[in-house]
Amino acid sequence: MSSDSRMRVAFALATVGLLSLSPHNALAWGSTGHRIIGVLAIRDLPPSLPEFIRSDDVVWQVGELAREPDRSRGSGDPHDRDLDPGHFVDASDDQKIPEGPSLGALPATREEYDRALRAVNTDEYKAGYLPYSIIDGWQQLVKDFAYWRVDAAGEKLAKTNDARAWYRRDRTLREALTIRDLGYWAHFVGDGTQPLHVSVHYDGWGNFPNPKGFTTAKGLHARFEGAFVRANVSEADVQAAVRPYVAGSGPIQARVSTYLLATQAQVAPLYTLEKVHAFDASDPKGKAFVVERLAASVDELRDLIADAWTASGDATVGHPAVAVKDVEAGKADPLDALKGLD
Repeated sequence: MSSDSRMRVAFALATVGLLSLSPHNALAWGSTGHRIIGVLAIRDLPPSLPEFIRSDDVVWQVGELAREPDRSRGSGDPHDRDLDPGHFVDASDDQKIPEGPSLGALPATREEYDRALRAVNTDEYKAGYLPYSIIDGWQQLVKDFAYWRVDAAGEKLAKTNDARAWYRRDRTLREALTIRDLGYWAHFVGDGTQPLHVSVHYDGWGNFPNPKGFTTAKGLHARFEGAFVRANVSEADVQAAVRPYVAGSGPIQARVSTYLLATQAQVAPLYTLEKVHAFDASDPKGKAFVVERLAASVDELRDLIADAWTASGDATVGHPAVAVKDVEAGKADPLDALKGLD
């Protein structure tokens, strides 16, 4: 049997709860969960965001694209070995990431993060770098929105038909790129509310102090995030638990730390529910836990998208850099900077 065939067989078994996968291979939430997160976050965006990102087509597209980082797995190495660790972070109960950096005080860059982990005899590929998948994707979305804003303003304010046509074509291209970037990144925001993706206890408690007698058996990871969600949770269930939009504040690194710390705090409650078999059938306690976790993803994804739009108003685009505010105010023409002056 080929390695690709073995992967397909392993996944099929995992989805019916017969085999567990490590976080390097497991699919956080699975298609049902990730699709629900993407769909509901776009549907719930504030009306202040442009229509191109809020249409019914984009609702569907982001729901499907939110599954893309999992669907691209099995492409081979270096693709898989480089990208798979972006889905998780192995935080200990003391919030340390393998005796190195703290989940609550992340280094500013992945380079610094990896250096800190290597100092304690591990690295970002073993410990995972989920926080940076979320941070990097948000920063890209800010830049995507910034380019769209100057294209939209340029199209409106252009002095010639040729310039207006260029802006219009570039805006159309930027819309496609923005939707793709947003949908792909939505996956990692979704991963961030799956407690087993933010913990060393990723599939059974493992060889750690275990005074409450949590299960050490493999299989919980796939059973919890995949089969149980598909069988028991609907869009309507999650929508009912979504809170209103709240504008964020502070650096994105701190916001992501707060987000992931809240998820890590749910690891012990998840294992407590497992002890009473809440994820083995249609148990209301298990369903309520999963619905809350998925709704937290929707809240975070929607809020971060809206805040990326706000932040894009203070961004710059092109080379040499042109301020978005200046373009929108009619004080600068960014055409040459956007086309590139080489």
